[in-house]
Amino acid sequence: MHRKIISALLAALLISGLSSCGKDDTPPEITTSTEAVTTQAPTTEATTAATTAAPTTAKPTETTKKPTTTKKKVTTTVKKVVTTIAETASEETTRRNYFADYRTEEHTDNIELKYGVYCARAVTTTYIKLEDGSEEVYDEEVTEVYTRIGYSASYEDLLPAAEENKEKYSSEISEVLEIINSYRAEGGLEPLILDDKLTTIACARAEEIAWSGKHSHYRPNNKFFSSILKDAGITKGNAGENIGWGYPAAAAVCEAWKNSETHYENIMNPEFTRIGIGVAADPDPDGKLCWSQLFIDNIE
Repeated sequence: MHRKIISALLAALLISGLSSCGKDDTPPEITTSTEAVTTQAPTTEATTAATTAAPTTAKPTETTKKPTTTKKKVTTTVKKVVTTIAETASEETTRRNYFADYRTEEHTDNIELKYGVYCARAVTTTYIKLEDGSEEVYDEEVTEVYTRIGYSASYEDLLPAAEENKEKYSSEISEVLEIINSYRAEGGLEPLILDDKLTTIACARAEEIAWSGKHSHYRPNNKFFSSILKDAGITKGNAGENIGWGYPAAAAVCEAWKNSETHYENIMNPEFTRIGIGVAADPDPDGKLCWSQLFIDNIE
């Protein structure tokens, strides 16, 4: 799967009113676009967002209305008998086995993973018939297709995985915090405080990005990212978000954020005092990790 990174920068929206003007963009390169989103609140707050992706990734952002599938083809050789024969057997034996009989079996499973995401796993096994009449596995090919069109998960559904990932990726979370605060120190700013509740929310956010395949500042339910804060009971404050995907380590994703002007502005915003950091793995192993940063100036 393509490696990707996206981030929402300086999502300075009033959580109590959830009014915002947002910038969103597409994954392949660093781009920005502006879109106004107005709720019933009497005023709106300005919000900027940008996306960036790993240098070798280029997959368009997908919505929940369109089937999102990830195909992976892995060939695993269990035992290549012909190769062994060529190295150890006589020329006469090798010649006879060159015309050996092969038999192929195919088996397909449609596996429901979680949140309505399915994996269709097809295994094609090729057997070779030996001289004594027995068979051995010659080759095995595995193809996996991930279907995410049925993705659906509430904040409560995401919480168990969020808590698990908070522990599993604790070292990565600590490393991101250290790097981000080193950037702020260079600019003469106070360090951000890692907030435990906000980190749980950020891990839930990373989880929904990874499993839905929607790498956007708009969530799979098409609400702006700040709605997850309201789901968690945070009703006041200005918030911002950086997200990314396809980067295997904290240092790489932080460097990408720093090298993007709009992402860097979120990191260096002096009004933000607290941060939550989330990490989650894409169900497709080729998808690597999804990263999330949530910034806020107040926790209530």
